[in-house]
Amino acid sequence: MVVVKVVDQDVSDKVDTKYIADQFTNVQNIDIIYICTREGGEEDDWVDEDGIRQIVIHLSYKEVKRSRDIRLLMLTKAKERLGLVA
Repeated sequence: MVVVKVVDQDVSDKVDTKYIADQFTNVQNIDIIYICTREGGEEDDWVDEDGIRQIVIHLSYKEVKRSRDIRLLMLTKAKERLGLVA
């Protein structure tokens, strides 16, 4: 799994892609892209030409800006999109 971020610079340190990648070491053929910008972003999900599922997760800029630690939020959203929430 590859986890990347497209974020505004002032919240970049809060969006911990390594933490998320470490939580899903056994997941294959899925990439996650976190979006957190003032302009916002749309959630999306598709399979690319290599058969890799691409999941775009939008994080609220205002929520990230005011929070100290958003790793649990990031993990919860990833689990929801992966269908791992009971």
